[in-house]
Parts: sequence; structure tokens; C-alpha cells
Amino acid sequence: MAHAANLESVLSSELERATSVFALQPEPVHYVALEAEDRWEFSVRASDGVLAQSRESHQRTLDVDLRVGTPELDSTHPLRGFSSLESDNRDLVFLPIDDAEFALRHAVARELDRAYRSEAEKIVMIRGERSVKADEEVLAPDFEARPPIQARVEVPELSVDRKHWEVLLSELSAQVERSEVVFESNLSLTGGRSQTLFLDSAGTRIEQGRTSVRLSASLQAIADDGDVVEVFDAFDAHSFESIPDEPAIRAWIVKLLDRLEALRKAPRGSPYSGPVLLTGRASAVLFHEVFGHRVEGHRQKRETEGRTFGEYIGQSLLPSNLDVYDDPTVQKWGSVELNGTYAYDDEGVPAQRAVLVEDSIFRGFLMSRSPLPDFPHSNGHGRRQTGAPALARMGNTIVEAKEGLPRAKMRAMLVSEAKKQGLPYGILVEDIEGGFTLTGRVEPNSFNVRANTTWKVFVDGRPDELIRGIDLVGTPLVAFNQLIAAGDDPEVFNGYCGAESGWVPVSGVAPSVLFRRLEFQLKEKGQERPPLLSKPITRLEGT
Repeated sequence: MAHAANLESVLSSELERATSVFALQPEPVHYVALEAEDRWEFSVRASDGVLAQSRESHQRTLDVDLRVGTPELDSTHPLRGFSSLESDNRDLVFLPIDDAEFALRHAVARELDRAYRSEAEKIVMIRGERSVKADEEVLAPDFEARPPIQARVEVPELSVDRKHWEVLLSELSAQVERSEVVFESNLSLTGGRSQTLFLDSAGTRIEQGRTSVRLSASLQAIADDGDVVEVFDAFDAHSFESIPDEPAIRAWIVKLLDRLEALRKAPRGSPYSGPVLLTGRASAVLFHEVFGHRVEGHRQKRETEGRTFGEYIGQSLLPSNLDVYDDPTVQKWGSVELNGTYAYDDEGVPAQRAVLVEDSIFRGFLMSRSPLPDFPHSNGHGRRQTGAPALARMGNTIVEAKEGLPRAKMRAMLVSEAKKQGLPYGILVEDIEGGFTLTGRVEPNSFNVRANTTWKVFVDGRPDELIRGIDLVGTPLVAFNQLIAAGDDPEVFNGYCGAESGWVPVSGVAPSVLFRRLEFQLKEKGQERPPLLSKPITRLEGT
């Protein structure tokens, strides 16, 4: 880390000083952690046939995690009222990057002081609330104390030849722009290198970081019926060596253009209930949305959460040939580097494999340092984006099928199941553009997987028909009860997941899965007609 020795010295001494001062206050502090992140980022973006942006930046941020009270009941305990203090109200805190000691100390001390005042006010309200409200459904301590550890993880250097990528992305963007089909496009290369320093009042000291590179393309077209059709794809890696070479990138762009044109011409689908086959990437996103968010440990302690699987510990949840676990220590799946890899979480706990489902039996949750009854220990999944509190989050969520079936067999089962149900076709989902899930009690406890490349597979042998404009929806317990087969073809989905603790890099690995019955609903639809005017670039170039 740049100037790490001085930064560590400042953080360590300010932490020690603050701990001493807070010990004399009426509301005692039982734990404090400081995490400083240096991040060097780059971004090259081309749009409308030309270079739109090229920049590099360096910023340093600070997170203070301060707990007033005791490990059994502290200021992070969820409030059940409607107070403005119900959630963590920290802001993104920037530290100076020039390592000036006075400025560093001032910024750290100011944030420590703010955090103490906020948390001291919260603990008073929490105690008062307990005296007037009903007993909580889940009673467990608020914090797991752990022995201190000392660790340093080397972070490789990462340099970018921005000039090369400026030229390449501009050329590719011009190629895309020549297509009359494309209404709007963005091609980008983003990434960077981060280094974090974590210190806490128990004596833990961890240096680690990550490197990341993402090459992405987003292409939009407008169909004759006014629908906005979008194709998005990305390559995520830890280094440039794992990004495809230039010929492969050019071929990738051609494939995306072909897919966009096919989707633009495809008819809109209709609401549907029947058998559905999801191939690996789509399957991975479905498990992320339908299963993963519902096994995040902190959700089991909140009175507003649905706790979908809370009563299923030790019970059958999935078919017996499926195992599900989350393991941030896995760096690759085959040749694909995983986005959700890390060595230590944002609470100073080593990353480790969390077994979630084994031989169909639901075994447990993703755990931060917020214990649950029967699950008193973190399994290294306390994660956050800087500027947010660490919560239990996914890393690399992996679904494994024992004796999975070949893709051709899965497809034949889809057709057979559609025939049994008297339907003219089943649905095959080949790609997705993301998804979201609702896990609370007031809103429907449901999910929406944003299907992007979807096919009708006809029972009479007609060629498959590409359709657009429908999304996969449902509720988790009903959906999993309809899961009847899994394939031998695991695929990787790399992405970024947004939740209460911000955006964190994640991966999903899953095989194709077949459901006896799932439901599709109509996707929102655009209302504008295609442009009347041809593209200037095609007129100027005479194409």
C-alpha cells in the first residue's frame, strides 16, 4: 500500500486514543474496527463510434465500525420502530492520498467521533424499545468476539495500456455504429487495483486487496413494435492475461450484433406457466436471487424479513443430487476466473467454504460476525462496499449436481414434460440480464429473473423460436418444489450484486436445471417507434 507504514501508524494510534477516550464515556464501546482502502481505477469507454471517456483515478476511503454496548446487545441491533436511526447512517469518508499525517489524523478522528455519537444514541433507543415492545422472534448476541490475527496478502501490480484500449474500443464502436440496427451502444474497459488495511481494537491487522478487469458491451435497438431490445455481455477477470485477445473480441462483437438483430426481429412472448429449462448462466443467477439472498445470516434476525428457509435447517430443500455451497477461496472454475474471490472478509475473518445444502438437506447460512441461534460463528461472509456496514453476503455461490444429465437429455425431458401438461411448447432460457428478489414480509416474497435470450421449444419438432419480452417470476418454495433435474454442464456467471451493504463482486456456478413448472410474466415495453432518420455515420461513409 502506498505509504502504508505511516497510514498504519496513524490508524493504530488514533484507534488506541479513541478507545481510551470512549471507555470513559457513559455509554461504553466494546469494539472498534478501521478499514482504509486505496483504490486505483481506470475506465475507457467508447460510444456512438468514438471515444467517450478515458481516465485513471486514485482515492482513499475509510470505514469505521464502532459498537456501543456489549457483544450480547449493541448499537447494531435492528430497531423495530420507524426511527431515522433504524439503519447505519454513515457516509462515504475520503482520506487524503498524499499521506499528510495531520490531515489523516484529523479525518480519522472526526469519523470516529461521529460514529461514537451516532451509536451511543442508537443503544439508548434500542434499550428503550426492548422495554415496551414484544419479545423478538430470534434472540442471539449481536457480535462474535474473535482472537486477533495478523495477515498480509500480496496484491499483484496491474497496469493498463490506455492508448491501446482507446484505439481498439473506438474502432469496435465505429463497427457497431455502422449497423442500422443499433440505436445506442457502449463499449467499456473498467477495473483497477485496491489495497485495504484493516485494524481493530482486538489487535487484528490485515493487509489485502484485489485486482479486477471488466470488458463489457451494451447494445440497444428499437423493435418495430416500440420495444427496447438490449444485449449486454462482459468478461470479468483478475488480470489482462485472462481477457480475450483482439481477434476473439472482434468476433464477440459480431456475435452480439447478430444476437441483437435476432432479438429485434423476434416476437414478444406471452405469460406462461409450464416446464422451463435454464442453462448454466441463467441457472446461476436464479440460484443467486431465489436462494442466495435468503440464506444471508443477518436476514434471519430482522423482524421485517420473510426468513423463507429459517425453519428448514436439517430438512430436505432441493433434489438429493444437488449440493450448494459458497466458497470465496475458489479462484477459478475451469478456465474462468471468479469474481467473488477474496482472502479475508470486511470484518477481519478468513474466507471459508459455507455449506448451504448437502444431499438435499439445508445445512445453514452465510454468516458474518452477527451470530444466530445454533450458528454462533462467522464463516467469513461479512462483506460491504466502502461506505456501508458489513453484512452477510454471497461470494462464489456454487451449485454442484452429482450424476448430472447431458444437455440433450435435459432438452428431451423438457419436451416430454410439456407434452404431459398438454402444452405446445416448453421454454428454454439461455441467457439473462440480471434479476432481483424481495425477501421481506410486507411485499410479496418473490423473485424476478430478467430473461434475455429465451426460446420456445416445440413438442411437434418444429425449430425453436426465439422470443423476447418476458421475465421469469415466482416464489422460492414453490419454485424449488418443481425442480426435477440438473445437468452435467456447469457455467459461470460473474457480476456485481447490490444489497444493503452496497455493491460487491460475486460469482455463481451452476449446471442447467429443469423445472416442472415455472411462470413468466410480460416485461415492461417501450412505446417509441424506431428512428425515422438514418444514422449520420452510414450516410457520411456511403454505406
